Amino acid sequence: MLMNHFMHSLARSSRNRFSRKVSGFWLRVSSHKSSHNSQLVTVTQRPGYVFLISVLFVGAIAMSTAATLVVLGVGSMKSSIATMQSMQAMHNAETCVERALKSLRASASYAGNETLALTSGTCVLRPIGGSGNLNRIICAKGIVGTIVRRVEVQVSALRPIGMIKSWQEVADFHLCTES
Repeated sequence: MLMNHFMHSLARSSRNRFSRKVSGFWLRVSSHKSSHNSQLVTVTQRPGYVFLISVLFVGAIAMSTAATLVVLGVGSMKSSIATMQSMQAMHNAETCVERALKSLRASASYAGNETLALTSGTCVLRPIGGSGNLNRIICAKGIVGTIVRRVEVQVSALRPIGMIKSWQEVADFHLCTES
């Protein structure tokens, strides 16, 4: 209501353009004559406020976008590191299996049950199941940091030609005991 009264008094004034401070804001009042000879009055706030709010709004969007990209980048990096460690753990487990196969071919009495320190992590070879040249079971796990991968191998024959019945990754050992 106060604003309506103010606007009408400004419209009736004889000046075409002036500024006045109302409720802490500077108002610019312009009067224009229309085709009907009545005055139209437009009130605008200082254009700097609109620009300032626009800059703050765009800045907030830019900051939230930047923060999102940083969070996604960190998550992607952690995922990438975990994937690399998982692959290395699998290579470590397969290294133990290959070493066990080589040792068994050299001596059928090889018992396994050892831990090998490798360049990146370790591998643990469980006691080898079976005896002699036929039907041997090899279980190995590769460890890198907190990542563990397990491999079970069933060997049909060691000599004269090594024959693998199965070679598979498992979540938990089924053919060997875990300790």
